[in-house]
Amino acid sequence: MKNRILCWDEKWMETNNGVQIFAHKPEKKNLALVCDNEWEGPHNGYASVVKVGDRYRIYYRADPLRQRIDKTPSPGKATICVAESRDGGLTFRKPNIGKYEYNGTKNNNIVFSREEPIDNFSVFYDTNPNCPKEEKFKALCEINLGLDNGGTKLIYFASEDGYDFKEQYYLDVQGTFDTYNVVLWDEKTEQYFLYYRAFHTPEGEDKLNWRGARPNWLRHVRVATSKDFKTWDKHGRISFEEGQEEYQLYTNQITKYFRTDDTFIGFPVRYNDRVNEDRNFRFMPLADRHENITNVYNREGTAVTDCVIMTSNDGFKFNRRDEAFLTPGVEARDNWWYGNCYTVYGLIETEAEEDGAPNEISFYVGENYRIKNVNFRRYTIRLDGFFSWFAPYRGGEVLTKPVTVSGDTLHINFATSALGGVAITLCDENGNELDGYASYTMFGNSVDRPVEFERSLADLKGKTVRLKIKMKDAHLYSFVFL
Repeated sequence: MKNRILCWDEKWMETNNGVQIFAHKPEKKNLALVCDNEWEGPHNGYASVVKVGDRYRIYYRADPLRQRIDKTPSPGKATICVAESRDGGLTFRKPNIGKYEYNGTKNNNIVFSREEPIDNFSVFYDTNPNCPKEEKFKALCEINLGLDNGGTKLIYFASEDGYDFKEQYYLDVQGTFDTYNVVLWDEKTEQYFLYYRAFHTPEGEDKLNWRGARPNWLRHVRVATSKDFKTWDKHGRISFEEGQEEYQLYTNQITKYFRTDDTFIGFPVRYNDRVNEDRNFRFMPLADRHENITNVYNREGTAVTDCVIMTSNDGFKFNRRDEAFLTPGVEARDNWWYGNCYTVYGLIETEAEEDGAPNEISFYVGENYRIKNVNFRRYTIRLDGFFSWFAPYRGGEVLTKPVTVSGDTLHINFATSALGGVAITLCDENGNELDGYASYTMFGNSVDRPVEFERSLADLKGKTVRLKIKMKDAHLYSFVFL
């Protein structure tokens, strides 16, 4: 399904009459991983979900050392732990790795530790066919050597089995790296993409280290590429559509969308210090402890965070949607402050809970950051379901840009109301309707419905056509020739 066309924006629209781009929200599901051990603590986070064979692992930072908001210190230091799923990513359990000692015992799931502090340790499984087997698991870790000793560096660790990581070398890139820095292998361009943090001033001057740091510097995402993971081409900041507002991006979480070969998708966390509007906190969760929060964490006691989506077809220029994808949600006991909406890196396909329903996309989000031990909750969204082309009840019509018929059948991912529908007519490159290629009106809700025509689609294979799509009270998420 690598030639799947996603209806996430207007890129494939030649003409549009009454059809909107609709942003969908995920569904909150079960607690997938409960972090209740003494070595885990209130600062767990910066996690990755990795597929290994037919199973999944979550690698996450466990950090009981920093103070909780009630100023209670916790013993220990930050480590990296692993949890494994035996039910396709619905829940995770912690294996007994027996590798590192914690409080006199090795009965724990710690998979990596070091004497130096650990802020972030991102893990990914390398699908590059030329990757040596002993480097199939790659991890990036930030370390601060001090400005006089080279500043902040990004260290590369490698492992064959994902349990025994060995230090390799510093990556030849400059940045501050005090976030979850990620790397991926892009099969289409046969190169690695590295996304990492640095800063720039309000005037636009890049700041690649901490020298002269100011509170008004803006955090941004930079990108570098490499064919061999050693020599890196630095491309500077990722860019956005013209005219988009600048604000603090704390993470990037950019990955390739697994149902296409040309789509990058990221889930950056936005940070906003609402100190000038802090009267709100008197009526919000943790109001009785807000003074402690501010005394311990300063700006992080008045800041709030949420998550947005950004997408790209080349990995360099992104279309960022400024409306939130995830918010802290309805006010409850442990939300609406700094640390909400940090997603675990990676998307996976999981079985639906409802009998007979199609698979869906799962991802994970940490809860309770700095309040109590962080747990990871599963969220789901429809396959291809982050955005859709939507026509209201009065109807709408799209004529697509030219596409190549690359299969014998056309399949659509769509949903309608009981009175709504979708009808598709194939046209030539000039938009003239082709005889025998007008479908009946389809209704229902399917991630994979074949479109029936009077004539065989095989007769058009390899030719260029346009799709005239008429919709009424309906969503179209994607379409693909198979």
